[in-house]
Amino acid sequence: MEWKANSISRTLLLLTAIMGITCSSSDDGLAEETQEGKVDQALIGNWVGTINGGLGEAEIVIDLKSDGTMSGEGADSPYCPLTAKWEVLGESFKAKGNDECDGTSVSFTAPYSKTQLTGSWNASSGNNGTFSVNKQ
Repeated sequence: MEWKANSISRTLLLLTAIMGITCSSSDDGLAEETQEGKVDQALIGNWVGTINGGLGEAEIVIDLKSDGTMSGEGADSPYCPLTAKWEVLGESFKAKGNDECDGTSVSFTAPYSKTQLTGSWNASSGNNGTFSVNKQ
């Protein structure tokens, strides 16, 4: 009888260990997936709106591409055109790239939305501001 109890205890211990390893592996995979971000197909296309900062307010057109690249520029804008990489990370839109004037690093952050992105931008030059664009 004692042998059966030890055998059952060992079996339960082994099953618990296997379940712990399985759950641990699954959780790690999900964390890695969300930390990397993704290109959300719903955001691909042209976005039009305004950008504000130290150089005033200007119109901007942003093109989000399916390969994760982004371009942005405005007509008669004091802000330099830029190219960047974009992603959705959790509940946030994020982009980071360089302007085409002198290579200044620029990053954008906004809460995720399929129709409007309204958030902030920061440049390595110290310039910063806000932007708001609507999906076309």
